Amino acid sequence: MLKLLKKYLPAFFPVEKRKTGFQTLEINRREGHLVLDAPHVNYSYGNLHRVFQQAFSDAKLDVSKLNEVLILGFGAGSVADILQNESGSQAHITGVEIDPEVIELANKYFDLQSFSNLNIEIADAFEFVTTAKPVYNLIVVDLFIDHWIPERFDTPEFIENLKRILLHGGQVFFNRMAYSHRDKQRTRQFEDLFRQYFDNVNFSRTKEISNNIVFTAIK
Repeated sequence: MLKLLKKYLPAFFPVEKRKTGFQTLEINRREGHLVLDAPHVNYSYGNLHRVFQQAFSDAKLDVSKLNEVLILGFGAGSVADILQNESGSQAHITGVEIDPEVIELANKYFDLQSFSNLNIEIADAFEFVTTAKPVYNLIVVDLFIDHWIPERFDTPEFIENLKRILLHGGQVFFNRMAYSHRDKQRTRQFEDLFRQYFDNVNFSRTKEISNNIVFTAIK
């Protein structure tokens, strides 16, 4: 019976479910295409995709001025897809992803090889920015384990390094969530810290996903 249900009602079952060293991930069908989901949130090509589409639009991001882009928390490539395939950016993109199985799923289901000028680093984002050189025009931060941001990404050291490796006039987009009381408290504390290092701080949120907040700033 289960096999028949999967055959005739595939949208109700994961295409693949995988437990990695960090969490459980699923490839699901949604609105006619594949998405990558964690247990409580979308990781790529679903709600998250719309969140960054809105954030880039609100910030009036000019992709023609981008040469080097850094995506911390690359996932299956949703942000890279917006920049290259939807916006026509020719910038070189460095994607940092700590979970190698996320990249394996991205290669398997989302044609990661089709991106041009893309370099993937399997690395911890905190350590990466500590040693990275200041070459980036755009930094996108989307560092979640399921719906939780590890606390070291809320520290002055991490924010200071983001600013250090961002070129003058460059933009940073930092995705946050504010579902629970604790999330909201952390987000308020993060905003206070973020404003200590960056001027022109704004934020973006979509009507459909109001608990997702993307903070933006220009160096």
